[in-house]
Amino acid sequence: MVTTMRHEVQRDWMIVAPWWRWTDPAQVPLGQPVAPDTQKGRLSQPVFQKYDSANLVNDFIQDPQRSLKFVDDDLVHSLQAAEPAPGLHGLPRRVSNYRYLPDGTNTRKIFLPTHKRFYLVVCEVHCDAPGFPMVGRDKICEAGFVVRRRTLTVPPAGIEEVRPILKQLAASRGKLKHLTSKIPSVSSGSTANGGMPATQNGAERGFSGQAKLDSLRSQRSSIQALLKNEKARLQEWMTRFGVAPQLQGWFKSPNGFDRIGYWNQVEETPADLGLESTFPLYPLIPNSSDRSHVGNFATVYFGLLPTMLTDTDRLGRARFDDHELYEVRCYVKRDLAARDRDQPCLCSDKTFWSEPTAAYKLASHFDLTGTSNQPVTIQLPDLQTLAAQAKPSLGVAFAKPDKYLSFTAGSDGKPLNISQSSGFQICSFALPLITIVATFLFELFLPVVTILFQLWWMLALKFCIPPEISVAGGVNAEIALDASLSFEASIEANVDASIGANFGAETEAGLIAQYAPIALANLEVTLRQASDPATAPSPTAQLDFEPEVAHA
Repeated sequence: MVTTMRHEVQRDWMIVAPWWRWTDPAQVPLGQPVAPDTQKGRLSQPVFQKYDSANLVNDFIQDPQRSLKFVDDDLVHSLQAAEPAPGLHGLPRRVSNYRYLPDGTNTRKIFLPTHKRFYLVVCEVHCDAPGFPMVGRDKICEAGFVVRRRTLTVPPAGIEEVRPILKQLAASRGKLKHLTSKIPSVSSGSTANGGMPATQNGAERGFSGQAKLDSLRSQRSSIQALLKNEKARLQEWMTRFGVAPQLQGWFKSPNGFDRIGYWNQVEETPADLGLESTFPLYPLIPNSSDRSHVGNFATVYFGLLPTMLTDTDRLGRARFDDHELYEVRCYVKRDLAARDRDQPCLCSDKTFWSEPTAAYKLASHFDLTGTSNQPVTIQLPDLQTLAAQAKPSLGVAFAKPDKYLSFTAGSDGKPLNISQSSGFQICSFALPLITIVATFLFELFLPVVTILFQLWWMLALKFCIPPEISVAGGVNAEIALDASLSFEASIEANVDASIGANFGAETEAGLIAQYAPIALANLEVTLRQASDPATAPSPTAQLDFEPEVAHA
């Protein structure tokens, strides 16, 4: 009778964050090795590491700790109404009535590969035993992770009732975050003189600053109470309508259709994955000659976080979108029997699961922060050079079938001889010609769209180097500031002909008629700063790396 050699009875395993995330680098003296705190390690979950290069796997293998910091731009933002702030003659002080700020939930925003951002899921496998020892890779049969979403179905009868609750929750979180950020800035204005701001009239300004601080704290308490009340209303609504979030995993089409699947309810930590879609985790195998490599101190696994799959359900809805909340759970399967490393795993003893990662949302394709990470420059043709070179040449060819639309234009630009083509033909247009016409149409219709739909904020999406906008003269402090405004400096300006010269007389007239001069001055300041090399937007502006620690 043949018997199978089995491992001795083992403790359960735990899948946690990598050991360099168990320690706060700010609490470690520079250059001093640390002994990771296993108690914190036991309470951790797998993490995401951010990169700006598609070469992230090689970068990770070389130095697993080197990854980009997560900053405020990596939080989910929402539209929040700006504080009422009428300027002179009651005109708005801002071109937009909204601010785009973190929504206060601290939910992670994951950018897309088209935004030049890439992410790894990183974890470690340990034995749940005294000392929290690492698990040998030879005992791991399979490692991977699943991407799941927590979602719910709102009953049609309750939509109108819950909509104002959600709106109030979002607004309250935004206001609370804004007020909380303002309170330290006010109190930090105190200096010497017994905590009183050092001004010409210290007593008066000190009293005013303290009053403002007390007012902000009072507003914060009120909003916290409102937020608590709205949460209770939401909970009551969920109970009354029987609404409960569902945990769903992705399953492939039962008919075998390529890249077609569906979301379906799953257990948190099933003993058997069944047909749920998974992604592989790979072991970090350090160079044996590099004794200081962080992979020598733990059994580390990593995998690519998917963000732009082409999978859809049977109705064509994308598997991942920018509306749902997603999370990742890692799993490992333990070998049932001992085996050589070069032999495949035939069966597993048990599946172990990590805690879910922090919830995240995907960024929109047109997220302004994301698209600015990978700027594109299109060189426009030099007309004089083209004129000297002009001759028939290959470029982009259009194959026109018989009866295709055909017309010619007169000197006034109006179409003539509108008809349909007779016979098949191929017409080739040089790339510079297409670029010239396309650029002309863009420049022609940009002010039309801006004025027609009153989309004045679009002017802030354009800037030129060297600057084409100059700050107008006559800048002076605006008077009669609204009491709800913060202590940010405000300016008033008389706008000269620079806006009209660059955006057209109609644009200038529309802006002056609808907005206070300070709104226009702020627009000009923003455009000028964007055109200044010292303050211009940069794709490397936030490429700071996480601090690293050395293992003791």
